Amino acid sequence: MPAADLTDLLDRITRQAPTRAATMEVARALGWTTGPSRKGWKVVQPTGYVGGMVVPPSADTAAAEVWFDPEGTERGLAGPSAEFPPYLTSLDTALSAVPAAERAATLRTALDRHRAWQEETGRDDAALGRLPAFVIAVWLSVKPAA
Repeated sequence: MPAADLTDLLDRITRQAPTRAATMEVARALGWTTGPSRKGWKVVQPTGYVGGMVVPPSADTAAAEVWFDPEGTERGLAGPSAEFPPYLTSLDTALSAVPAAERAATLRTALDRHRAWQEETGRDDAALGRLPAFVIAVWLSVKPAA
């Protein structure tokens, strides 16, 4: 991911409420990719309707576009209903994206940045609801490029 795009993403996830689009961008930045299904999932759509009956698709349907996690495991269909781990809303999930050896330092830095954000904006986030986004932002800013 180019540095300007990464800087923009980090700014958006720490300044704005979590969105589905931001979660998808975070997943991509963490190494999630899309590609054709290896499990044999196919895109099957009817080719038409005749007299209220569905005309079946041709036999040569294409492989479905799916998401792969950073380890290369097929996770589900890509598209508007794709599901991603809640990186921006769950502290456990955000910390699981960080290698175990880096978690303490990442969390400490994220807490400092979260506190600074609260002071700067005058917002009270006593429940630490926005902390997962700061954990992800810190990790993406220091993680080695893939």
